[in-house]
Amino acid sequence: MEAHLRMRNLLLFTLLACGALLACGDKESSTTPVDSGTATTHVQPTDADIDGDGYTVAEDCNDGDARVNPGAAENCDGLDNDCDGEVDEGVGDLFYADADGDGYGDPAVAVEACSQGDDYVPNDGDCDDDDPTAYPGAAEDCDGADDDCDGETDEDVGTLYFEDADGDGYGSQVETTYLCEAPTTGWTLDDTDCDDANSEIHPEAAEVPDGFDNDCDGEVDETD
Repeated sequence: MEAHLRMRNLLLFTLLACGALLACGDKESSTTPVDSGTATTHVQPTDADIDGDGYTVAEDCNDGDARVNPGAAENCDGLDNDCDGEVDEGVGDLFYADADGDGYGDPAVAVEACSQGDDYVPNDGDCDDDDPTAYPGAAEDCDGADDDCDGETDEDVGTLYFEDADGDGYGSQVETTYLCEAPTTGWTLDDTDCDDANSEIHPEAAEVPDGFDNDCDGEVDETD
């Protein structure tokens, strides 16, 4: 009888112990986090300064880059450093369009950039960006164009002519010009006139006793 009671008590203790263990197991399993597949979103406070540049999330236009903040200087780096909505403004160089590829740019077509782009050059000396033969330093030709971009056309090229002010066919060396085509009047290839204000005085005129060197030979009234 006594042995029977001991056996019954041992069985009850065993059952109670197992029940307690099962209860603890259920409690632990109930606290295990369940992966719902949804990422947790962390919202930074507006007074945080993530990049440590002295400006908060609310003030900084890019609080992940210390080079960017309202007090930064604008640099040529492709960023809006000073948070004013513009990129690389006022810090690049001027480049001028070189449409004709002669190495000289059009002063009327300029861009501000951090580096030289295709078909742009850093100078603005071209006077005709549609003509590759017209640029500063080019040889001047008889073509009616300002080839060397000095503001003059066909200067010092062509044929040298002398002004024939009195229309006697002979010119003086007082006024000269280069012309690409022969003029009809006012200019001549001859520069031997000794008095271009008197049409009766020239190298082919007859010497007469009038006190003038009529034939421009350097002598006056050298006839009997």
